[in-house]
Amino acid sequence: MSVISGKSMPKDEEKEMEVTKHNSLIRFEGDVEYKDLAPVFSELYTLFMDIADQYPEDGGEEYMQMLIRQNLKDLKNNSKPTGHNREARYRMIFPLDVENIEFFLYPRIPEEESEIEEITSEISNFLDDNDLEHEIIWDEMEYLMEEKD
Repeated sequence: MSVISGKSMPKDEEKEMEVTKHNSLIRFEGDVEYKDLAPVFSELYTLFMDIADQYPEDGGEEYMQMLIRQNLKDLKNNSKPTGHNREARYRMIFPLDVENIEFFLYPRIPEEESEIEEITSEISNFLDDNDLEHEIIWDEMEYLMEEKD
């Protein structure tokens, strides 16, 4: 049984209360710097594009390699990466003006078609495999957007 607001709840009712996750924030531990992501970024980005089923077909490979090179240049200089998959179904965004090293994963497709939980899980597993300590925070992007209005 789960406890919500101090009350126990049977498992079948718990399933009904599951909330769809809209986006994820992957926040790295305090000692991680942008340059620490450089050795794994190419593989991380390619994995993201592949599991989000948006790896480019004919001709798109050159564009993707250009994005990776541009981002690697920033990361190696210990700077926030700039260019990302702006027109894709899912996006990976490093926000501006944050204290921690972090990035959002979010869908640009209807909620019922989104696989953001699965994509986030695979990205998290990849980061674990590469000894990059991090936490996942769900739906933080909406909170930040509301806060700035």
